[in-house]
Amino acid sequence: MIRRFVAAIVAASLAVAVVGCGGGGGGGEEAAPPPADTGAAPAEGGAAPSTPAQVDRSLPESATVFEPFPEAAGLPSAVTGRIAAKQPMAILFVDGSQQVTNEVRGALDGAIKSNGGLVDLVVYDIGKYVSIDASGHVALDDSKFSKDKKAAEAILLATALDVTVTPYIVMTDDQGYVVFRHRGPADRAFLEMHMERLTE
Repeated sequence: MIRRFVAAIVAASLAVAVVGCGGGGGGGEEAAPPPADTGAAPAEGGAAPSTPAQVDRSLPESATVFEPFPEAAGLPSAVTGRIAAKQPMAILFVDGSQQVTNEVRGALDGAIKSNGGLVDLVVYDIGKYVSIDASGHVALDDSKFSKDKKAAEAILLATALDVTVTPYIVMTDDQGYVVFRHRGPADRAFLEMHMERLTE
């Protein structure tokens, strides 16, 4: 739970840091850092659940939306290029240290494969830009943030899309509209059902 809360604060805090760092910087080539393959940390704080993670559909009430993709200077070319090319995509925001990261990534990969590979997947690990100090305060990892040119783009995108927790999935159709939003764990069947609309 703490890590999800951390990611929520990261999106807000780093948006301010991006402005201070001169954010949209170095002409982003295609970038989608894959999530870390670590499965060591439990998905939630406290005792790890012994049963499979439940799908969290609490926010938004309906995963189905229809919104124009946000416009902002400095968004990643990996995303804006696909929007311009009318390429449907799924954007996954994760904290690579969460166990649930690999589960959601696997479900998304499976849904994309069953859809004939017509949807592109772009992944951003935004959890790696923060840490929690001994007193429990969220802190920006300045060393990682300043060395990773893609950090500013990833946080800018998360902020523009109102991503407040991880994992978080946003899907866009071939017209560049956001047509799906979902936070938390998601199973393959649930994702397949919504992904079919992207290529109708």
